[in-house]
Amino acid sequence: MTTGTNDQLQNLMLFFPYLKKGEVIRKLTFIQRFPDFNEVYTKIRKDNEQNETSLLVAKTLNQGLREEKIKVEEIDELLFLLLEDSLFNSYIFPLEHRNLNIETPEKVNQLLSSWELPEKNELLSNVKKKGYHKDFIMCGYRTQSSSKTDRNIDSIRMLILDRAPVNLSDKNGDTKESVYPTIIEVDFARDLLHIRLKDVDNIINAEDKIRTMSGRIENTLHFIDSFQPHIHYSKFESFRSSLYKMEENLLQEKRDQALSKLRDFDEQIIDFSNKVTEKFNPPSDNDISVKTYISNGVLSIIATTLNDNEIGDVVGIKFRNNQENDNDKKYAEITISDKGYNCISTNNLYWLNLPVLHNRKMVEFLKITKSFESGAVVANLEFSIDTANIRLLQRTTNAEHKKPTQEKYDDLINYLKEFL
Repeated sequence: MTTGTNDQLQNLMLFFPYLKKGEVIRKLTFIQRFPDFNEVYTKIRKDNEQNETSLLVAKTLNQGLREEKIKVEEIDELLFLLLEDSLFNSYIFPLEHRNLNIETPEKVNQLLSSWELPEKNELLSNVKKKGYHKDFIMCGYRTQSSSKTDRNIDSIRMLILDRAPVNLSDKNGDTKESVYPTIIEVDFARDLLHIRLKDVDNIINAEDKIRTMSGRIENTLHFIDSFQPHIHYSKFESFRSSLYKMEENLLQEKRDQALSKLRDFDEQIIDFSNKVTEKFNPPSDNDISVKTYISNGVLSIIATTLNDNEIGDVVGIKFRNNQENDNDKKYAEITISDKGYNCISTNNLYWLNLPVLHNRKMVEFLKITKSFESGAVVANLEFSIDTANIRLLQRTTNAEHKKPTQEKYDDLINYLKEFL
């Protein structure tokens, strides 16, 4: 029986960003372990009033080990759950998996063995462990299957840790060591490869492959490339077009309302457009016609008369007006964001710039609020590192928003698939 020690406490503290008391209690309740955690925590806090919450949580779990209220493997399970519900900055890639045989349970087990996945979650013992890969340690996995399909398995979700802890800086300028986890999901059901991780903004004194997001994604893909049998993936290079289709779908109803009122002025707009053209003689090869610009000016006024969507589905957007053909290095960028979480279609900036968006037919970034069966989701969707980047926001001023979950992530990905 392994009991709590100073070494175990130090290892636990490497998970300090994830040791939030409320979340720990919820996960312990879920796995039905350490029911008197809160009671032990309260006693420890009385003698350690200056300790921050994460240290108190770590000391409580370590005390639980000493008193055999919880086992190391159960803490590993707890940590896996905490990390899984914290990694919602995701880069996704199209997956081609015909070479991966999952036709029978035996073939699935053979695949897991070929990828050298550990049979059990092993996190505490792996935080500084040496292994065959110089940058990452495989610490556990989950398989998922659904009775709605005839597949033996729908996905494999693997949790890896950086080989060495990273140094994080806080708002006070202090530095702490922390694990850096990543989830790799081979998603057979949706033909996707997911790489899920946290922000890197507060990582200090490290190489680009650790300190930058592009370096991390490239290095993680190199790790995935070492798997045998090989995982074949590509990039969502047309994701900006996918975001445009999503924007059109989400705001179509609002636009139809405005356009129905605009038709009453079609004759006057055509007449005025002809007069403007005769007076100023604009270039005939303009991508956007005089009539379109004038129509959208009127639309921006009509939009002020429509009922506001107080929550809205699209609360932020970024798109470009390229200056030379489709050269992404020369462009003007248009950003529209409503800090009050109103739909951008309630703002005349959207309507005035709509001709540019319709001419470009590409979106760099969308911020959406969407209600699913699993609950409300606030998410940033962006074309980044030449593929799709999906980020479920953990904190927001939106009073309707609650913490993201695996269920919400799955619902959002399922919705997004309609436009890929």
